[in-house]
Amino acid sequence: MAETALITGASSGIGRATAIDLASKGWNILAHGRREDALQETIAMVEAAGGTGEWFAAEMGDMTSVAALADWALQSERLDAMVHCAAKFTYGAVSTDRFADWDTSIDQVLRATIRLTAHVLPAVREAEGAFVYICGPTSWLGWKNHAIHCALRHAQAGFAKALFEDVREDGVRVTLVHPGFVNTPDVSDAGKDRSKMIQLEEISTLISTAVMLPNNTCVTELTLRPQRTPYL
Repeated sequence: MAETALITGASSGIGRATAIDLASKGWNILAHGRREDALQETIAMVEAAGGTGEWFAAEMGDMTSVAALADWALQSERLDAMVHCAAKFTYGAVSTDRFADWDTSIDQVLRATIRLTAHVLPAVREAEGAFVYICGPTSWLGWKNHAIHCALRHAQAGFAKALFEDVREDGVRVTLVHPGFVNTPDVSDAGKDRSKMIQLEEISTLISTAVMLPNNTCVTELTLRPQRTPYL
């Protein structure tokens, strides 16, 4: 069977672009997202690129759904990679009014990352495969009104770095990807030139390269910034 990647957040943006890029290299794609119609579009693009694929809709904030996603992915004959793009963004001042939103963010960003990784780790270890986590500069910086988001990204990055030390002797690679302005619908273009942002094809090419390297080499971190400022 073809090499297989589980890609979360594959219904759009970086996740979809990575699915298409790996599919063009003959991979089988297990696409996760929340919207069934968007996932169906992703699989159509995967097949058009020359790969094969299936999709599974699940909420990252629901640990039962996360376990069901993992069980579905593990039904595949092999699992060579997990590319984790799904996340929740939270913005606002520190306040007791935001406890519910913070708890949701903790589940969707951190708890889901940790649990999904643990569920699929034995299969990825057997394949001597790779994990890729899309993170960002909030994993080492502190931004105003981003306290919880920064805390979660710091924790996610710490988890990935420690995971690499746990599995490196098993031939499993772990890569953190820190994108700058990427041209996705989620990024506001107010006062910005989209043509100067990082394009999806550019970041997906690097992710695929990290996934497909021989496992005597690991790209532990990739930081991408636009060559020219997109600010007008």
